[in-house]
Amino acid sequence: MTKSALRQKCALGTLAIVMGIAPGTAYAQDTQEAEDAKNIIVVTGSFIRGTPEDAAVPVDVFTASDLTQSGVSSPLEFIKSLPSVGAVLGDSNQFSTASQGFQGNGSINMRGLGPTRTLVLFNGRRAISAPGDGFVDTNLIPFFAVDRIELLKDGAAATYGSDAIAGVANFITKKGFDGVEMQGDYESIKGSDGNWTGSIVIGKDFGNANILAGFGWQHRSELGTKDRDFTLVPYEVNPSGWSAVGNPATYTPRLGPISQGRAGTTIGIGLDGSAVGACEALSGVVDSIGFPICRFSFVPFDNLIEEEDRYQGYLQADVELSDTFRFHAEALYSRTDLESLAYSPSFPATQGPSGSGSANQFFVPSSNPGYAGFIAQSGLAGGIADPFTPGTLANTFGSYATIILTRPVALGGNPRDTERGAGRGSAKNEAWRFSGGFEKDFSDSFRAQLYTTWWRSERDAFAPGVIGSRLQSALEGFGGPNCVRATGTAGQGDCRYFNPFINSSPSNQPFNLANPAYIPGNDNDPELFSWIQVPNGTHQVEEQTVVDLIFSGELGIDLGGGAIGYAFGGQYRENDFSSRPLNDTTNLNVNPCFIEGDLSCVGTSTDGVGSFIFLGGTRPDSVGQNVKALFAEVNIPISDTLEINGAIRFEDYGGSVGSTINPKGAIRWEPTDWLVLRGSVGTTFAGPLATQVSPNGVTSLAGIQAANNNFKSVDIFGNPNTLGPEDALTYNIGAVLDYGGFTFSVDYWTYDFNGRITTTPAQAIASNVVPTPGGLANCGNVFVDLVTFQGGCVQGVTTGLDISRVRTDWVNGPGAKTSGLDFALDFTTEVGPGVFSIGGNASHVLKFDFEDFVLRGVVVQPGYSADGFTNYFRDPGTISKWRANGYVNYNVGGLNVRYGLKYIDGVTDDRCVGLAACATTSFGPTEFGREVDAYTQHDFHATYDLPIRSFDAQLQFSVENFTDEDPSAARLEVSYDPFIGNPFGRIFRFGMKVGF
Repeated sequence: MTKSALRQKCALGTLAIVMGIAPGTAYAQDTQEAEDAKNIIVVTGSFIRGTPEDAAVPVDVFTASDLTQSGVSSPLEFIKSLPSVGAVLGDSNQFSTASQGFQGNGSINMRGLGPTRTLVLFNGRRAISAPGDGFVDTNLIPFFAVDRIELLKDGAAATYGSDAIAGVANFITKKGFDGVEMQGDYESIKGSDGNWTGSIVIGKDFGNANILAGFGWQHRSELGTKDRDFTLVPYEVNPSGWSAVGNPATYTPRLGPISQGRAGTTIGIGLDGSAVGACEALSGVVDSIGFPICRFSFVPFDNLIEEEDRYQGYLQADVELSDTFRFHAEALYSRTDLESLAYSPSFPATQGPSGSGSANQFFVPSSNPGYAGFIAQSGLAGGIADPFTPGTLANTFGSYATIILTRPVALGGNPRDTERGAGRGSAKNEAWRFSGGFEKDFSDSFRAQLYTTWWRSERDAFAPGVIGSRLQSALEGFGGPNCVRATGTAGQGDCRYFNPFINSSPSNQPFNLANPAYIPGNDNDPELFSWIQVPNGTHQVEEQTVVDLIFSGELGIDLGGGAIGYAFGGQYRENDFSSRPLNDTTNLNVNPCFIEGDLSCVGTSTDGVGSFIFLGGTRPDSVGQNVKALFAEVNIPISDTLEINGAIRFEDYGGSVGSTINPKGAIRWEPTDWLVLRGSVGTTFAGPLATQVSPNGVTSLAGIQAANNNFKSVDIFGNPNTLGPEDALTYNIGAVLDYGGFTFSVDYWTYDFNGRITTTPAQAIASNVVPTPGGLANCGNVFVDLVTFQGGCVQGVTTGLDISRVRTDWVNGPGAKTSGLDFALDFTTEVGPGVFSIGGNASHVLKFDFEDFVLRGVVVQPGYSADGFTNYFRDPGTISKWRANGYVNYNVGGLNVRYGLKYIDGVTDDRCVGLAACATTSFGPTEFGREVDAYTQHDFHATYDLPIRSFDAQLQFSVENFTDEDPSAARLEVSYDPFIGNPFGRIFRFGMKVGF
């Protein structure tokens, strides 16, 4: 068999088995589609023409027909189906620090190495990134125009430059399309109004030119956590989704004027509404942490799917200017709107107008309209703390109350959201991309291409944040935008009271539970709360301009296997990123201190804490980065059965980052007609993002173990002085076997990182300072300056519960090494009048090890193995040892039916290793989530081409997760691991495609 024939055979076989998506489609489709599959020229992984799928590097190809027959209708569905891909963005998971701020974004995370380490291309050139975050937003890709997807599962920085450490995904659009294609589908999900997709693509030949235009729309309906019972787990079983800071809150009445603050004499303590059972009646749990509290679960107010609308428009032109001169141009507009994100009704206070800390930050005068109800409903009526009974201490000397732990609204819901009682936020992504260039054949053996790509990505996003000084003013009756404290009167005219007590809320909206403590007329004004709780967010913009100049051809040298091929060229990339606060309240240049409008902290250690009780603020920021690159590669066919490839790339980032040179070599050998052996080795790299070398910081939120898993602020600062590129040694060894309708491939891969770009570990830093969760702090610890405590750190007094925030920084961290195996197999044969295929594919992680994290000369985090563990509080997130797909497919006439199987291996919660109990509450120990069980999903898909001659019409039907399998339990807020299980239950999909 000749080399080219074997390549066609192996490429066709590999097409049939990649990732369990393709059902032997080259055999199962009609003759024309089979011929089209044979003629696919893989373009990902090399700038030299004609790289086949059985080449020296592993490239998988997924055609549009493959995706349709698998029920895939979006980039997110495709990415989540790949066994070689780890945890990705796309579904709601606001409690993970890796997902915060990315609602509406999608990502691809090959090998679990992180989305910034996978390069995503669109028609071979760089796609649109989420602004400032370094990963491509795959949700912006116009899936309706995609003809095929090529996935390179090997490091490719020597060819493509930074970001291609883990591999490359290339989305390639239809070419030469002449006609009209319309697609629509609906997904039915229990508890949701369903998801809708619609698109139209129009193509037309005009002589030597082809124009393609398309528009797509996708809608996802809101699915609340309360619509899935497995998310609603009692506190004593899974404490992760419960907070000690709730409302009803616990108060300590004090004697004298409110101006004393914490200094007033305590004359009692009362859990608001305890005398009438308000906490239990509204789904809370009465508990004690040295004083009585009402534990609050924020989970029922949140969503599994946020309501989302996405719009995309795409225009493409291909022009044959002559037999040797071609022009290509494309334009993309994409917009994603999430206008009603669901959050907790309000966030807990980790600081207040008087400084850092959660405890005793806010004070309520007895004149507050809800105070009398609080006294009557908390067992304090008639006692010394009752200011309304003549002769009591409180009545004689006056009184006020301190809120021990503050959350303005909780079980009674947010007055601004009458349906759910949730705090509401928003995220809007808008992007434009233009790419165009010329391709010139100077001869049959020498050609060139020059392309320019420009894109702009914008994101407006906010969460609802409470301004501490406004809250305190409103508690005292001086709330409202037009209230002037110096001249106003509390509770009169433009000055209004905010009632913090549970008697202000009629019910718990998620469960429709009546509030026994409610006092009609004590309700809070939504308009007033809108003044207290305001949007906290940013407007971010990133622009990138890329110029690519590539020369390729063949030398007049033939060593026996064909002409030597080569390519060389250069690339220039320019990135500009800017971020500004959405309003002055979140602008730390305007409001840097604990009190809104105060500037007295400027230049001190508290400069930049901001005026919000929980969320951080931001400063306007603008950074840029220019990268220049030169590269070359060569393909040398030694004989018909042996070829070698080499590539090298130089990239210069300038400044403190510097430059890097990375080579790669590969070999391909065909010892027999039915076997191909391949291997590659090289170094690959990624440079730091412009935002990572900016001196400014951003704030995320995390449940800090040292603080008994209470959510605290984690400030992440850039490193403009010492942060450099990371690099990795990668190699791949594989084989492809094709014989008698049976195709099998196996690849061993490994990545060995050096100088990995990461942040210093917030959890480990806090745990070094506070070794026992909630226990005493070691104020002499070398990392104590990275942890902010309420009142500072006082040896023998300060505990983990006093943590307010933790500082982390971008650094070149410890090395990491991962390796594994990829398998794929397929058998296809004729059965009766049709074609039968069966196959599967899998990815197995052999190891994923991290070295000791040394900071300031101290091991802050010992090295560990991440494979088979949840890694919720450490890199790289959940790593299942096995991920696999399988399928059985039958095609006859115009009917294609398929059974699909998805399997994700279970993991162990590393936080539980070595502990007698995985977690302990006041109700006793719990083992919930120690082992997160494996997840298996069964799917059914069918397509039928209607026998209509005047136009093409295809009916589509799928039942995903037809056994209605629930995800396995995990000790996370939503009580399952969103990167293993599917929380949506059984999904019915109905679709239709029409072509003219």
